[in-house]
Amino acid sequence: MAVINGKAYDWGDITIKIPGLEIEAQEISYDDELEKETVYGKGQRARGYGEGNYKASAKMSLLRDDFDDLIKYCKRQSVGLYKLVIPKITVSFANPYQRTKTDVLNLVTITKVSHKNAQGDKSLKIDLDLLVVGEIERDGLSPM
Repeated sequence: MAVINGKAYDWGDITIKIPGLEIEAQEISYDDELEKETVYGKGQRARGYGEGNYKASAKMSLLRDDFDDLIKYCKRQSVGLYKLVIPKITVSFANPYQRTKTDVLNLVTITKVSHKNAQGDKSLKIDLDLLVVGEIERDGLSPM
């Protein structure tokens, strides 16, 4: 599929929204998988395949100021950081003259927080590992 105006998606075309929070993520990555395994019977050839569990995870990086806003949000909700359940995180891709596409990470919780600060840093970044308990919908398509 050709891009109408010649412009491909870039970071400036992405919007990340978390209900109730006004934060700007510096980075987000997410992946999911459905375990599949070949099934054998008599002989050496596979008869088919079987399916296992669906798993999804994500990672997000925030500037320290946005992480502080996340902490304030948890305090307002009277919930610990690792007890916070985010109903959905939406990642929207917009390009001029094209329809906005949206991926939705459903039912998300934080599993790990990593701080790294070094001499000479121009900004402080916090990395969050996220467990996606629901599923990742890609532009309205369910994974299963």
